[in-house]
Formats: sequence, structure tokens, C-alpha cells
Amino acid sequence: MTNNTASGFSASLTDEINFICHDRYMKILLFIVPVFLLTFVCAMFSSGVPEKIPVALVDYDHSSLSREIIRNIDASKSIELTEIPENVAQAQRLMKSMKIYAFIEIPRGASGSAIRQDDNKVIIRYNGQFRSTGNAAFIGLQAAVNDAFSSLNNRKSLGAGHKGAGSSVPNIQVVSISNPQNSYERFLTPIAIPVLLSIVLSSAVICAIGRFFEEGKLCAGWMKKSRICLSIQIVSRCLPYITIIFLWNLLFNVWQTAGRGWPILGNSWLLILAIFMLCLLTASVAIMFISITRNILTALSISTVYTSAALTYSDGTLSILNANGWAKFWSNFQPFTHYYRIQLEQVNLGSDITTSLYQFGILSLYIIIPLTVSFMLLGKHKYKQQPATFQENVKFDGIKQSVISTLTSIKKSQPIFSTAIMSLILYSIFYPSAYKAQINLKLPVAVVDFDQSSLSRNLIDNLQTTREIDVTRVDSSLSEALNLLRNRKVSAVITIDNDFKNNLIRGGDAGIDVHLSGGYMAVAADLRAAVINAISATTDVNRLTPKTTDHIISLPLYNPTLGYESFIMPLVFIIILQQTLIFAGSMLIALRNSVGLTNINVSQFIGTFLGLFIVGFSGAIFVFGWVYYLQGYPNEGNMFLQLWLIVLFSAAVSSMSMLIGSFLDNINRPMQILSATSMVIFYASGASFPTFNMPGWVVKTMEIFPSSTMISGFTMLNSQGAGIYELMPVIIKISLLAIILFLLAMYRLVWRKSKAA
Repeated sequence: MTNNTASGFSASLTDEINFICHDRYMKILLFIVPVFLLTFVCAMFSSGVPEKIPVALVDYDHSSLSREIIRNIDASKSIELTEIPENVAQAQRLMKSMKIYAFIEIPRGASGSAIRQDDNKVIIRYNGQFRSTGNAAFIGLQAAVNDAFSSLNNRKSLGAGHKGAGSSVPNIQVVSISNPQNSYERFLTPIAIPVLLSIVLSSAVICAIGRFFEEGKLCAGWMKKSRICLSIQIVSRCLPYITIIFLWNLLFNVWQTAGRGWPILGNSWLLILAIFMLCLLTASVAIMFISITRNILTALSISTVYTSAALTYSDGTLSILNANGWAKFWSNFQPFTHYYRIQLEQVNLGSDITTSLYQFGILSLYIIIPLTVSFMLLGKHKYKQQPATFQENVKFDGIKQSVISTLTSIKKSQPIFSTAIMSLILYSIFYPSAYKAQINLKLPVAVVDFDQSSLSRNLIDNLQTTREIDVTRVDSSLSEALNLLRNRKVSAVITIDNDFKNNLIRGGDAGIDVHLSGGYMAVAADLRAAVINAISATTDVNRLTPKTTDHIISLPLYNPTLGYESFIMPLVFIIILQQTLIFAGSMLIALRNSVGLTNINVSQFIGTFLGLFIVGFSGAIFVFGWVYYLQGYPNEGNMFLQLWLIVLFSAAVSSMSMLIGSFLDNINRPMQILSATSMVIFYASGASFPTFNMPGWVVKTMEIFPSSTMISGFTMLNSQGAGIYELMPVIIKISLLAIILFLLAMYRLVWRKSKAA
């Protein structure tokens, strides 16, 4: 029995390796797609932090203060003064045109407010809809203004002969563990790459095992085997895929440590074990999906929704501490959430080994339970003939008949209908729930009070009253507090220096350190702002510092609450619209290719295009109408301009779906090959990181996707109220793209096929 088991295992393993070597699409999925994912994701964030963000300055004062602010902006690495408009109205038009992300208004008499403390405050308006880039621009401008006021105050003090006397400004030092530069590359790539490779692995396993269910003769023979034999067959056939993706993950981590110089602060072997378990559990869940559905496309659809939501619900961007019950459940139901916690603990924080054991136990369940379910299903379910794949009527002629045939095919083909119609409804309910909390609320924080003064106690009380901070522990030991941070018991450690109050009074160096985890950049940014506000309120009430920061009024435009859902979901839905239509259209063309309908004329091509266009246009109306209204997303743009953009966007995406489908031979291929690309396309649009800081070749390559243009276009219109003048460059660009994609698709499906025939 042992020899038979070993020989069966070896034969199945050899057979699967041969299948990988000879199947073109499997080689693309396992080798070409990971190279694309690793190359593009790493390249997009290679600059680390946003630099030279374009800003403007409206100067009504024309004083020494204005000149000092301009000098500070010119000296800054994060911002670049690209425009000096004459008035606020011109600056706002520049903002609506996405030519700048923030601008300063210096009112008349602002230079004298340092002495008089009047209401002539400098106003900083920034783009809150592009939250990351806009906030970075605001921080850069805020630093430039504060430094300018400090410089003027020092000059006045020097002239009076008492420089250094009196009160000082607290020195706030933010210490980000494992990511001191606040690098987006260090933060985002370790989250994105494991998720993307998991999607690839899941697709590969489903297609590998699913072919036994979909090929009749093969499945009939396969199902006659015993349960033990089938289990061995499945394990041996999945092993090559697990190994390949595990090696890709290892290669990425080697690149992080050796290539980028990012240390692993914890145990490297625990990290490797966690990566292997992530690959193993991903394969186990995929096996369960295909064992239940016994249909490749259905299993791929379920797996894509389940795995793609891993990053959204991972707790890596917005804390789920204040999320609703569903979001908390789904976050903990995602195995990637528990893997990511191990990764944070062992890579970013250097946590104790015992801290990660609980997460390892949960990961083990995601291996044991799916494999147990699959084992039981293999024993109880006998082979049954798969339902016949929908066959389209190939005798359609003329544009009208082709439109009707296309719409009928989408309606009657359950996989295409689910992708084009049902998935939009599902996503409109499913995705927003992760960000319903909008902002980080009451994150646990430890405070180390070395001062033990009335001022430090007042500061702790003010920290507790902020919406972002919950002071769960006040300690006198920094090492114990940092140990809490290392083991993820608190989100930050705030240290108040010894003699803090007296130093403020004497004008000495009064310091406050804020220790944060570099693995939670969104949390770190909110905590940093909350600490600064609490310190400002404390020192202002006690009248211990000059009111330098009170000279600034900050106005986030287009997303005044800076809510994370209001920022991310309008951008995500544009990607969802694009990807669902690309999947549906390419599946339809691939289905026709599989039944031999490869030679169509111009009228049939135009009719098919119009049918897909109607589906895409209807989906966009549903999203921008009902979904935006229901979720309360900004949708204040001109209705006719919005319809115009929807028409152009739907036309471009419909053409692209037909072009992609022309290269595929099976209805399963689009979901198999393209599932992992959605996240890369989203990042390339500039939603999380500005495109002007990405390598030029990345931006140029990704511009083939309509979303790269339309994320800016729809945001400019719906959130920023842009008019025809500001939108004209977007309209011209998407129009040219739609025409080019239409002609390329026609070449592939009509002219090239006709010539070949």
C-alpha cells in the first residue's frame, strides 16, 4: 500500500509538472503574471515618499513673511511652488484641474499678526479627496509657514535683545519603528504583494483541480478512485503551485532585506513559516471552493471576491477597531489578516515569538478545516455531468441583431451575467463596509510621563479627549511601554520628557517623543495629528508657548471630514466598473472563440461593441446614481458632463474587453489571468501615491487602462465640481484612447481574422 501511495504521488506530481510545462496559460499565470506584479508594484512606490507635490501661493500681503514662506517652500523636498495665481478663484481652478494639490492664501497684514495675534491668518487649502497626496502637501506647507513665523519672531526677539528668553515651542519627535522615512514602498508593498500572489495561487489551484471536473472522461476515471487516493492526487497536483508561489514570496522578501536594506526585526524563520502557511492555506481554500462548486469559473469568481478583499479588510489601512460588526467579522474571517499581523510582529516590530503563536494557530485552522471539508466532499459526491456551456446563436447578422444577440448572451450565460451585473450589486454592499468608520477612533495609546507635573497631567487629559486616542496606560517605564507597542498591545507610545514644564517656561528644549509602528501608516498619520493638536491645546491654555500654529487655518477641500471611505471608495468603484466590464466582455469574446466564432464582419463587431457598451453604461449609471446616492459619496458635478464622461469611459472599456478577449481561447481565461491585476491598476491611477513620483515607463504603460485617466476625471467632476474647461484634457485623452482601443479590437477580430480566413 505504501509503495502504491508513493508511486501514485510521484506519478501525479510528474503529470502536473508536465501540464504546467505544456499549458501556455498556466505558464503565463505562474511566471509572467508574478513578474508583472512584482515589477510594477515595487516600481510604483520606489521613490518612497511623495516629493515635489505641486502647490500654489496667493499673496495679498507681499511682505517679508511672504518672501520667507516662498523661500521655505523652495527649500522643501516634499512640495514645489509651481503657480502664483493672482487670487483664490484662480487657485481653485488650478486645484480643480489637478494641476496643484494645495495652495496658501496669505491675507493682507498677515506679517503683523505674529505680534498682534489678530485674525489675519494664513489659510492652507488642500485636496482632501486625494487624501494621501493632499495631506502630504498640507504638512509641507504647514512646515513652511510655521518656520517663516518662527524666523520672523526670532528676528524681532534678537532686535529686542532677549533672544532665547521666555517660552519655547515643544519639540515633537515622531519615531516610526521600522519605517522612519514613512515610506509608502515600505508600507504598501509588503501588504500588496502577498495578497496578489495569493490570488495567483488560488487561480492556479482552481484551474488545475477544476479541469478534472470539467473534462468528462478524465473526471469519470478520477472519481472512481478511493478517497485516500483522491486526496493524494490533489496534494501532489497542488504541490508545484504552492512551491512556485512560495518561492516568489521568498524572492520578494529577499529583495526587501538585501536589495532595499529593510531589516527583519523579529524572527526570520517565523516569517518564512508564516509565508509557507499562507501559501498552504490559500491552496486549501481554493481546493474547497472547487470541490464545492465543481466549476472552474464559479470557483474563480468566489475566490477572486474572497481573496481580493483581503487587503481591504486586513486592518492595514484603516483600523477595524471602530468598524461595524460585519467588517470586524469579515476581517477576522480573512486568513490574510492573521498572516499580516504575524508579518507586522516579526518584520516591523520585533515582537516576542509567543505573541505570534495565536495567529499561527488561526492560520492552521484555515488549512485543516478546508481540507477536511474537501476530503468529505470527495467521498460523498459522485461524478455528475457538468451542465452544458451556453452556446450562442452564431447566425446573427447586422448591427441590430448583433446587439440583441450580445445582450441575450450576457443574460443567458450565468458566469457572464454574474460578472457584469450581479458583481456590481455585491461590491456596492460588500466593499464600503470596511471603511464605514471613516476615521481612526480611540486607538489604544500608552503614555510615559517622566515630567509628573501639572502640565503633563493636563496634556494626558487632553490626549484622552481627542477622537483618535484612548490612553489605556500611563507608565513611568519607557521599555515596558515600548514592549507593549512591539507586541501590538497599543498603537503608539507617547513620551513626555523630564522637566518638560520647566523647559517650556525657561525657553529650553521641551521634548515629546511619539513612537509609532511603520506598518500602519494611516494610523500613524492620524495619531501624529492628534498628538500635535492635544499639545497645542495644552500649551495654549497654560499660555506657555507662542501661538505659531494658530496663524494657520487648514481647509481640506472636497472631503472636509477627511473620511477614509469618502476618499477611497469613489476611486475603487471606477476600478470595479472597469474590471467587471473587461471580465464580462473578454469572457464573451473568449466564449465565441472557443466555439469557433472567430471570423465576424464589421456590422457584427459594431453590434457586439454596442451591446457591451449598453451594459457598461447601465452599470456606470447604477454606480454614479444609486450607489453614490445611497452611500453619500460626492456627486455634485454637471449631469451632462457626467453622462459624457460615462459614454467615453464605457466605450473605451468595452473596446478594451473585446481586444483582450481576442487573445483568449476559453471563457475561464479572463478570470484566470486577470484577477490579480485590479489592485495594480488601482495603484497606478495615483489614488494612493502620486503618479508624478512614479517612474515614467510605469505611468505610460498603465495609461492603456481607461481608469488611469478617468479616476482623475470623475474625481475632478464629482468631487471638485470641475467644468468643461478643466475637464477638456481628460475628455481629449479618453476619447483618443477609446478610438485606439476600438481600432485595435477591430483589427484583431475583423480585419486580421478575415485576412487569415
